[in-house]
Formats: sequence, C-alpha cells, structure tokens
Amino acid sequence: MFKTQNLYQNDEKWKNTKLGNSSETIGGWGCLLTSVTMMLNGIGYNETPETVNEKMKKAGGFQGAFFIPSVLPFVWSNCAYRDMQPCENSPAPVAQIDAAVAAGKPVILQVDWNKQAGIQTHFVLVKEKKGNDYVLYDPYKYGGDSPDKEVLLTTRYKYNGATLESEISAVLWFDSYSVAPPEPPKMTKVPVPADKYILYAAEDDLALRAEPNIGGYLWKRLIAGAELICLEPKATAKAKLGVNGQWINVQDPAGDQGYVAAWYVSETKGGPPAPAAPKPASTLTTSATPKPAPAAPPAPLPAGAMLFVPTEELAFRSKPEISPETLIRRIPVTEQLVSLEPANFAIEKVGVVGKWLKVRDSQNKEGFVAAWYVKFAGGSTAQQGIAAAPTAAVTTMPSANAGKVKAAAQAVAFRKQPLVSDSTLIRWLPLGEELTIAEPGGETKIGANNQWLQVKDRAGMEGYVAAWFVSR
Repeated sequence: MFKTQNLYQNDEKWKNTKLGNSSETIGGWGCLLTSVTMMLNGIGYNETPETVNEKMKKAGGFQGAFFIPSVLPFVWSNCAYRDMQPCENSPAPVAQIDAAVAAGKPVILQVDWNKQAGIQTHFVLVKEKKGNDYVLYDPYKYGGDSPDKEVLLTTRYKYNGATLESEISAVLWFDSYSVAPPEPPKMTKVPVPADKYILYAAEDDLALRAEPNIGGYLWKRLIAGAELICLEPKATAKAKLGVNGQWINVQDPAGDQGYVAAWYVSETKGGPPAPAAPKPASTLTTSATPKPAPAAPPAPLPAGAMLFVPTEELAFRSKPEISPETLIRRIPVTEQLVSLEPANFAIEKVGVVGKWLKVRDSQNKEGFVAAWYVKFAGGSTAQQGIAAAPTAAVTTMPSANAGKVKAAAQAVAFRKQPLVSDSTLIRWLPLGEELTIAEPGGETKIGANNQWLQVKDRAGMEGYVAAWFVSR
C-alpha cells in the first residue's frame, strides 16, 4: 500500500490557479500535477498542487500546460522518476503494477474519464490492490467524494471493458531513495575564491552532496551544462578531474555549495566528462615472473552500444531473475555498465519494472541488471577507445512510416543545434510524438548512440534530437 493524504485538483484553494505556463487551470487540467503532489507527500515532502506548480515552472518542468515528470528529481531529490510506459494498444502490465504497489512504491496510472470515443486522459495515484481492482487516490473530487470514501478504478473508469488490463492506458513508474528525506546537515559557507575556476556538469542528474561520498546528503541534482564555481585550489581540483572516487567542492548557479563527483564534470560547457587520469606505469620489470595467459577477448559490442549507470546500488546477476543463486555481486552507483543489447531494444526497457538488460561491467564480466534501476549515462558512446561496430546495411520495403520516427522516451530534448546546452533547447517532446526525418540517409542513425538526427516536428519546425531516443 502507498500511503499519502488525499488532495483534489478542484479544491477551492487552487482550482483557479493557472497550470504551468498556460491559460488552463489546475482545477480543469491538473490531474497529473495533483497526483504527483500526493506522490511527493507520500515519500516525505509537504507540498500542495500550488507549490509543486510554482516549483516546476521555475525548474522548466512545463511546456505550456504539459507536465514533464522527468524534471521532478531535479527539484525533489528523494524522488526517482523511472519511466512512462504506454499501453493504450496493449494490455496494461498489471503484474508489474501489483509488485510495485505491494512494495509500497508510488504508481500513477492514465485512465479514460469519459465514454466518448478515444482516450480522454486522466491521471490517478494507486493506493492498494483490492481483489481484481485498484483503490485510488483520485485527484478529481466528484460529488460525495471524501478521503474516507473508497474509489475503485474499474467502478469509476469503465469505458474500455472495465478490466485493469483494458482501462489503464499508460503507467508512470516512480520510486524514492529513502522512506523520507533525511534532515539536511548544517554547513558553513566557503568563500568563493577571487580567481574563479569554472567547471561544468557533464551529465544530467549530477548529484550535489553535502559530503564527498555517495552517502553524503543529496542537496539537489544538476542538469548537464550547469556552471559550477570550484571552491578548492585550481591545481588540487584539476588533479581530480576524471578520477573515479574523487570529489570536488563547488558552488552551483543558485549559490548552494557541496561536492560533485570529479568523474562527471568538465572544464568545457557541453563537453564530455574529463578523461580519467592515467595510472603511472610500473618501474619494476622482471624476467623471472611468467606472464599470465592473455584473457579471451570480450564479445563484440552491438552497433551504437549504450552506457548506463545505476540509480542506486544494483544487483548484477547471472540470469534475469531475482534469487540468491543468481547474484554475482553488487554494483555501486559510480560504476558504468555497457549494454550488450541493440540500442532500440535497450531504450524501450530502461526504467520499466520487470524488464532486464544484458550488460558488461567494469571487470568485463557479462550478466543481467534490473532495467528499472538504471538510467542513460548521458548518451555517451559506450567506451572510450572502442570503435563501434559498423552498422549493418538494412534493406526494407517502403512503408507509410518511411521517414518518420517517434520520441522513444518521455521529455526528449528537441534542439536548434546538435549540442546539449540550455541555449539550444527548443522544447521537450512527449513520449510518442511523431517527427519527420529531415536529412538524407537519416534512417541509418535511428537508435544509434552518440548520433544526432535532424528532424521536423508537426508544426514544420526543424531541429535535432538524440538518435538514441527515437524509434520507428
């Protein structure tokens, strides 16, 4: 069961407040906003739809009235957004929803609130399973509703067959890093050096922590390109760049101070993480010690192999099943994993409860990890120094979808230039938005890691999207 307090979008306190950056109101269109607010309060926060609306606006979490769930972790650090899984044209993943609800995790569902043809989108938060139904925290208050009145999904939303498999048209998966956000520590501000040494977040989700370790209190998560003022001597910080396990004391654009992982920052905005400092070669040589036999070469990576990082300590398993016998070891959040599956298959699994990814770890061992506990590592090429395998030539018959692609994840960035930067962002694309390829031979890039694809949106605007975040 997921426990929280009932809130209603059409509450007199905020129903007339403008939703996001639009002329719509929370009362009319704020069902996802209000469901998210209840979810946040259930993982330890104290918010209202009005306060979440304002904080998300400031963080760029709206496109007009469109709410972008992937922005939530940048504002509420205890919140982990996994994915939005559409199931309008397939049975809803009830077994996975049941497992999440039984574990006390928050799950938001998209349902149809009206009997008219098509899906009239409404979002609700699941409270618990009851028989073959879900008890809901419904953000819209109908006549007679109250916090102590039980609302069942297929009793209230029954326009597509009145079963869970048919009534749920999408699932939003969430998690939290702790039962409740820990109390923030008291810290003394460090004076900013007169001679500023500027660094930049090289990855989205870069953690700013109160202490120089992964267990340190998480102040916030930073977006790629965020400018950071180094609070250490330049020479000291420069020696740490790219070194796994090293941390740098910095101040972010809001004036907040803390520590960031030195292996996820760069000296140039939009640049990749600093390369790891080379280890000094050994000065000892012996002819008496026999050399070990060379290890067998690892299996070749798929074209455009993708790189992932765990969102929390992660079980590395010999088979895609949870049992003591399959556990190889536990992978820390600082370790990167290389996908051994084609990018188009891997993209669809990331963040989805019940899905598994075959990967290679830092020790060149192969195994499986839960796809709902990993995230994309900035879309970087899988490993420095490893050439991607050549893309196989594909011959297909022309189809109605020729030249078309769709956003394969929620909130895919649509940019003016093929560069990750605040200044290049046009807007965030919702999951499934259709785009037209606008460059010759662009079809060969679909799903390819570290490639950009020139496209047009429905309004005819041209721009670029990361090719690894689109699919047919």
